[in-house]
Amino acid sequence: MLPALTLLTALAAVVTALATSSRGASPGARAAVLAALRCHGRSCQGALPGASACARDARTESSVADTTYTVRLRWSPSCRAAWSQVAVRGAVAREVSVRSEEDTLSAAYSAADTAGDASPMLAVPSPRGVEACAVVRGRVACTGLDDAVAGRVL
Repeated sequence: MLPALTLLTALAAVVTALATSSRGASPGARAAVLAALRCHGRSCQGALPGASACARDARTESSVADTTYTVRLRWSPSCRAAWSQVAVRGAVAREVSVRSEEDTLSAAYSAADTAGDASPMLAVPSPRGVEACAVVRGRVACTGLDDAVAGRVL
């Protein structure tokens, strides 16, 4: 009985932490973060990386930067999912997307949303062939592991 009570207490703490960290987020965004807590492959598709296990082991596979932002292609080997992450300097509206030959997923953030920085996750067996992009101040920047897209700013 004690282990079950401990598990319930830990689960309540995680749910409380997620609710606190995503108060300003829309109900859909909160649901996406909750769905991503424990996902793998296709079950990660469309979820935000946020506080998920995927974000904990993710690594930057490719990046492109200029003076106002950095776009990164992130990939989690344990979740088998990739996403785009953008770091901006200043409060600006931005759109972040990730795509493969089969899928494109994106998220848009207003200038007032200073926490939003990632696209939804894309279920892929590896980051090869995945492109991470961001539109910031009307400029498009993309990066990926394919030579055709690595470090492209338009």
